[in-house]
Amino acid sequence: MPPDRRLPGVFCCEGKEYDFNFSKLHLKVKTDFSFDELDDVVHWTVRQENIHAVTETEVFCRKSGMLPVNYEAPDCSKRHNRLWDCGSGRGTMKLYDKRDGALTLVDEVEAAHIGCEYGEYDPE
Repeated sequence: MPPDRRLPGVFCCEGKEYDFNFSKLHLKVKTDFSFDELDDVVHWTVRQENIHAVTETEVFCRKSGMLPVNYEAPDCSKRHNRLWDCGSGRGTMKLYDKRDGALTLVDEVEAAHIGCEYGEYDPE
């Protein structure tokens, strides 16, 4: 994830596409992202909002099923610290329609075997 916390997203539900791509300025996309490393699990939360809809995503991965990755870039620099990778995430995603400031739940999805990655980027 880039340092400024931008994340393109899209959710397709019953043939309708809900777009959360930050590059589409007319949608006024906002993203809130957090990552917590606990003793035995890691936890991601992502909330994205545009002028029409909101998504809330929460994913957990057990550390025992994750790989700590030591990534070195092609120029031999190491700019990621504490990089975690897994394909065993579990979580939920909620999609809401937004009308006149009120949110209406459209769908809630439970998912497993989610691919997840997180790392801290050091730009220097």
